[in-house]
Amino acid sequence: MTETALDVHDLAKTYPNGVQAVAGISFEVRTGEILALLGPNGSGKTTTVKMVAGLVLPSRGSAEVMGLNVLKRRTDAMRHLGAVLEGARNVYWQLTARENLRYFGSLRGVPRRQLESRIDDLLTDVGLAAEQHRPVGQFSRGMQQKLAIAAALLHDPEVLLLDEPTLGLDVPAARALEENIARLASERGKAVLLTTHTMPLAERLAHRVLVIRRGETVAYDTTARLLAAHNSHADVTDILVSGELSPDLLSTLRNEFPHVETGQTNGSTQITWRDAQQAEILGLLNWLDGQNLAIANVGRRQPTLEEVFMTLTQEAH
Repeated sequence: MTETALDVHDLAKTYPNGVQAVAGISFEVRTGEILALLGPNGSGKTTTVKMVAGLVLPSRGSAEVMGLNVLKRRTDAMRHLGAVLEGARNVYWQLTARENLRYFGSLRGVPRRQLESRIDDLLTDVGLAAEQHRPVGQFSRGMQQKLAIAAALLHDPEVLLLDEPTLGLDVPAARALEENIARLASERGKAVLLTTHTMPLAERLAHRVLVIRRGETVAYDTTARLLAAHNSHADVTDILVSGELSPDLLSTLRNEFPHVETGQTNGSTQITWRDAQQAEILGLLNWLDGQNLAIANVGRRQPTLEEVFMTLTQEAH
């Protein structure tokens, strides 16, 4: 049975200079669940995460970790929370992987008789057992992120805050880390609050999504329901054209069909039209044919989370 591991109510932050970073948001994360906190730059995501982690004092509202108020009982609440914060030094490069875990385990009060076996288990879990005696400064960004997550898990917290965990990783490293995050929730019952700008990652991982803009909630629902709500009235048509269109031809295309979006890569042009009628698509296809352009593929699909996110944040002006 799931329970509420992280409960945030009317959390707000206004800085002394009058800037309101977070305007009062509420959400919960249950055990075994991943909640994606999404928003444009400057939307208040980082401030929200730091308030949950007890690093920034809220102007009003509360955050509770396993029923413990972060503001009133911070030390007790932090025993149930682990965090990997983007832009923070989550591990020390001069130390080896094992030395890092030994240091952070001591800081977090892991009993010495349990610490070494706990380190062994975590190094195996994140795939770093063979590298445990290497200085972390020699690690790739992906290996450093894996070690940072292992350090956050040393005291076996119920709640995990992951702020842009795959930022700067290549595709294989990002996918490996993604699998680790999924297992933390599904197999170990961790409640994960995930912030990311990588929408496909959020779509694959998150059970629920919270979208904020200018510190306010613009959407909060399960990922499936959020997508379904937009799928019902916003089919997307993709047309792939062989070759890259000239600037003049692109300009003419946009004038003739102002609702299309275009992109060019690898010698091809991608044309996207949201919620277009069949007659409109036929008109576009006829126009492309009249320009002697080779149409490589035409497909109709439902919007992705990234497209839903763009719609939600643009509508929030």
